[in-house]
Amino acid sequence: MPLTENKYAIPNAARSRSRAALWIERLLWIAGCVALGYCAFLWGRAQYDQAQGNWALDHMAINDRPPVKFKVNREGTLVGRIEIPRLDLSAIVFEGTSDGTLARGVGHLMGSAGPGEHGNLVLAGHRDTFFRELRGIKKGDEVTITAPGGEFQYQVESTAVVQPEQTEVLKSDGGATLTLITCYPFRYIGNAPERFIVRATKVEKSRDPS
Repeated sequence: MPLTENKYAIPNAARSRSRAALWIERLLWIAGCVALGYCAFLWGRAQYDQAQGNWALDHMAINDRPPVKFKVNREGTLVGRIEIPRLDLSAIVFEGTSDGTLARGVGHLMGSAGPGEHGNLVLAGHRDTFFRELRGIKKGDEVTITAPGGEFQYQVESTAVVQPEQTEVLKSDGGATLTLITCYPFRYIGNAPERFIVRATKVEKSRDPS
């Protein structure tokens, strides 16, 4: 009699393991689909927000609105657009540097100077999305910042790799400067340990608000 019980117990255990493996496989497929859907949602939202920001800035230019001075708004509001023609880089800039804002575009560090103003205008972006092309930036490259207050030109003076705690790169030297920040190395997998810094100076051909 015990032999008969063992004869049926082995297939039952195998079927249980098979069902468990099937459920695990299904759960993994569901988790993968959810992750892909979430990534697609973030990408779609970023594309929409970029298009809306470009439309708003172009609409201001088309209607020849009078220039306005920069003022700090709430997190996520439109600041302007950054363009580096040689790198074919163009991205909308939003106020703040939270994870949600940097998923939508480039972020303007709150408390730093506004576009065209004296002081240090600090912009941050992800190395694998909006600031991906910074890996090819060189001294002398031109950077255009378009904002409701006008269009401003900057010229790249230097690049550097620093540690995250080296916050002196955010300070102003008294002039009108632009600092771009992204993580480094560019091809690093995971949270990159260093920061890539681009420093540019405003050039006089900028069109300031009167």
